Amino acid sequence: MNDSVGCDSNRPVAQPITLHQAITLVARALSLYLLVWLLSDLSYFPADLHSLFYYTREAAITGGTYMTHTRDHDIVLISLRLLRMVALFFAVQWCYRVGPSLQRYFLSSTDDESA
Repeated sequence: MNDSVGCDSNRPVAQPITLHQAITLVARALSLYLLVWLLSDLSYFPADLHSLFYYTREAAITGGTYMTHTRDHDIVLISLRLLRMVALFFAVQWCYRVGPSLQRYFLSSTDDESA
């Protein structure tokens, strides 16, 4: 009879995570975080375009300096948002693919320490 409470002999014993798996997990988690950030920026893009087109049309009709200033502000905002989205896209790709090179770096440093 099994005296230990809550012990299931049919359940497999949990193995600790290896350094190889931990590095892959962290790289993929960072990649997922950056992807969500990219999608968040992408969700604001239609509103930014709408604002730009609105103030461009208003500046053409009224010739007001406030409308021109707001239009120029929207152009800078959209340009920076596009630049950030492109940078995030390449960062997501890099983080997803960097796993093997990070593994070589960290695993070689642990091999050097153990020797």
